[in-house]
Amino acid sequence: MSESDEALHEIARLVRTCERLVWLTGAGLSVASGLSPYRKSGDAVWARFITDWGTIERFHESPVEWWREFWLKAHADLAHGSTVRPNAGHDAITRMVAPRPAHLVVTQNIDGLHRTSGVPEEQLVEIHGRHDRFICTRPECPRAQAPVGTVDLSRLDEGVAPCCDLCGEPLRPLVLLFDETYDSHPAYGMRSARRALNDAEAIVFVGTSFSVGITDYAIRAGRYAKARLVSVNVEPVEDLDFVNLLGPAEQTLPALASLTDSA
Repeated sequence: MSESDEALHEIARLVRTCERLVWLTGAGLSVASGLSPYRKSGDAVWARFITDWGTIERFHESPVEWWREFWLKAHADLAHGSTVRPNAGHDAITRMVAPRPAHLVVTQNIDGLHRTSGVPEEQLVEIHGRHDRFICTRPECPRAQAPVGTVDLSRLDEGVAPCCDLCGEPLRPLVLLFDETYDSHPAYGMRSARRALNDAEAIVFVGTSFSVGITDYAIRAGRYAKARLVSVNVEPVEDLDFVNLLGPAEQTLPALASLTDSA
């Protein structure tokens, strides 16, 4: 049996037998759906835009410029009524997660593709937020906690940013920015993610560059809990604690789901 087959069988065993398993997914999972990654690629978002753009401080300096020059350009593949669809990797995760109510998907992705693919709401934590939800930037406003689903971007060229219908302050996407914390909005679900990671028997990382806070937390929590750590990616994690399943997620995950189903 090849090393790849051994990894596939071991991970399938974990999916079948672990009562508490967490899938932690990153942008690499959505590349096959036509979305740009954030790092480690020439067309990655943070290769094209300086990370200073991704802050609430920069937003407050000029909401119009932030929306027009950063958000709509950096996320053009999600904006304007995008029809981006889940790929075979998303669908495979849904196949494995849906029958196992104690398993959880924690995604760094704001694209909503896990929701579209059918991961049950109670088993999904969108830890970095959602591209299609918007909140008021005035903390005291009810809209700061109750997102809206649409914004009016028609007047950006006139210098008018989308504004809250209750208080008139600028609206922003409900996404985690670099100068915020995971606990800065309840919609990020950090409490649920923290609880699941602290108690996990296995954590399967898919398509992540391991460059954000949630992956650091997950590795620390997993090691403390003696969880099995798995990486599904095109590059290996050079760490003896990890099982590596190498290859594009849209290819490896359907094979894993089929093996899990057939056992």
